Amino acid sequence: MSPEVPVKDRTLASDGSALHPGWPLLEFLLSIGADEFAVRFIYCGDESKAACERLVATLASASLGQRTRECTVTSGGESNPRPVEVWRFDQRSLEALRNVMPGILSSGDASQAWAEDLCVYRHGELLFGTVTHEQFAFLRVSDAE
Repeated sequence: MSPEVPVKDRTLASDGSALHPGWPLLEFLLSIGADEFAVRFIYCGDESKAACERLVATLASASLGQRTRECTVTSGGESNPRPVEVWRFDQRSLEALRNVMPGILSSGDASQAWAEDLCVYRHGELLFGTVTHEQFAFLRVSDAE
């Protein structure tokens, strides 16, 4: 998207069909040039660390390493934008992401390990972001999109 095209933040209703489970929305983002994503991986206790590592390994082939990106959620002391692990966003990684998250606003099995707070980027700019625990999402697109 060229810099001249005005972009608006659009809050998405958490009960809207586009977000449950949200895979058609992510397909749309892919079609308009989304090329990276980030998620937070969370686990409870040392006994769940292996489960978390299995989730991360599901996305390993798409890893792009750390890059400085705007995020939808920050914890105490974190800057925004900040260095975060990002993954290539394409058809293959989208399929892997489906195996990591049951839906784009669902964190999955919270008894062990899960992924949350999905952010999707286009050319390094935040295009779509979620705040899983708030069941909140927004989309940054032009009127034409």
